[in-house]
Amino acid sequence: MAEPMQNDLGVEPPRAERPEEPSRVDGGRRGALKVLVALGGAAYAGAIVVPAVTMLAPSSEGGVGAARFLRVCRLADLTEGEPRRVVVVGDERDAYTVTKDQQLGSIWLTKKGDAVSALSAVCPHLGCSIDLNGDKKSFSCPCHTSRFSLVGAAEAGPSPRGMDPLAVRVVDGHVEVDFKLFRQGIAERKEVG
Repeated sequence: MAEPMQNDLGVEPPRAERPEEPSRVDGGRRGALKVLVALGGAAYAGAIVVPAVTMLAPSSEGGVGAARFLRVCRLADLTEGEPRRVVVVGDERDAYTVTKDQQLGSIWLTKKGDAVSALSAVCPHLGCSIDLNGDKKSFSCPCHTSRFSLVGAAEAGPSPRGMDPLAVRVVDGHVEVDFKLFRQGIAERKEVG
């Protein structure tokens, strides 16, 4: 058998003791800690991912292209063949909030029998408000002298297109309009989201 090693002083160095195996209790604590860290990470990821998906996913309440009819007046309030400006009031929506009963804009309504046509009162040129001329035979934009027929066709001025038509329906004696806003300054009719 080999003799134990001794140092210069003739003393045997202390022997390193073999570490004890971790007990099952320590392993259980480590496992529980791992589970808690994993759950915390998942909760943190969910707190980030869920709002991001909600913001990026298309809304079921409508967006660009989706119809959203708003009641604007009674059919009986319109005079046959005479355009009438009507203020559109509804819920204003942005990415995070809904503000109730806001003035969204105005439109021109014209009744012909039981049918009603609607035109946006926003000039397609630069967004000024379109008025009915004194002779009640055409519309005009006072900002840059664009003129439009009673059906909304561009007749004169810098407007790149005619007045923007809006979808209309009559429900239980009330006029409802699918109110939309369109991009200004371009010939193509593109809805603003």
